[in-house]
Amino acid sequence: MKPIRNILSLLCIGLLAGMVACKKEKFTPLTTPPPGLGGDTWPQDSVDKFIYDSMTVPYNVAVYYKWQPGQLDFPSDITPPDASKVVPVLKALLNVAYAPYNQQTGSTAFLRRYLPKTLEMAGSAEYLPNGARFLGQAEGGTAMLLYEVNYFSRKKADSNAFKQMMHTMHHEFGHILHQNVLYPVSFKTISTGYTGNWYNIPDSTARQLGFITSYAQAAPDEDFVEMISTMLSGGEGGPSGGYDEYEALLTQTGGPGSPGYATIKQKEAVVVDYFQRVWKIDFYALRAKCRTAFVNYLQ
Repeated sequence: MKPIRNILSLLCIGLLAGMVACKKEKFTPLTTPPPGLGGDTWPQDSVDKFIYDSMTVPYNVAVYYKWQPGQLDFPSDITPPDASKVVPVLKALLNVAYAPYNQQTGSTAFLRRYLPKTLEMAGSAEYLPNGARFLGQAEGGTAMLLYEVNYFSRKKADSNAFKQMMHTMHHEFGHILHQNVLYPVSFKTISTGYTGNWYNIPDSTARQLGFITSYAQAAPDEDFVEMISTMLSGGEGGPSGGYDEYEALLTQTGGPGSPGYATIKQKEAVVVDYFQRVWKIDFYALRAKCRTAFVNYLQ
């Protein structure tokens, strides 16, 4: 056993010697932050000026299109936004999604108060392993993430993609509103059949079951904001597509007198009452303005 004790003693002495050898007499603070951790800077260009003048000043919203390290932490690959698409997308939001609220409420004050203070932009969508596709996210009333910026177009031929983007914005803002003031709890009892497998159910089948879209079957919160976004998206007499105008979608329920139609109309009544009672907004008047703005913005 003696040789082992000698070996251990030598190891301890060597470890102590190593510790002494690594000791620094004087600590020198780091004056230059590592890349990405000290606040990256870049020259302000016309895009940044537009963001400041059109989003930050009137709405107190910061727009992030140049990703910071760790800002978007996803388990899947997401394409950064094309800088050339940033201003066109923001102009579309201002004209088609924001302006109707300003017109209906009489000023920018409502949106300035309730819009999330951070808008993050991603070039592509986020795809989940189950095949579902995320087009937007709202986080606790403070942040909103908009995907598929790189596919933006205001051409009539691409109107379905444009409606989808507006649908996403109205959907996410609907979340912001109910995160501030919850919709009536009774809404959660109108339908049964919420399921995590909503992505396997066609929209037409969901409508027969009383859900305006298949995604509305995911949870009551999604059901509520899908009602909002579907009614505000598209335009009466405008181009048709997968995100068609609300009345056209209702024909897939089985029509008036069918259980699906009655259920969706019951949900519609709750949405309209919620906007009037909580936010003092005439929802049908807001919808008319959104429709007009959508149709007029297409080229």
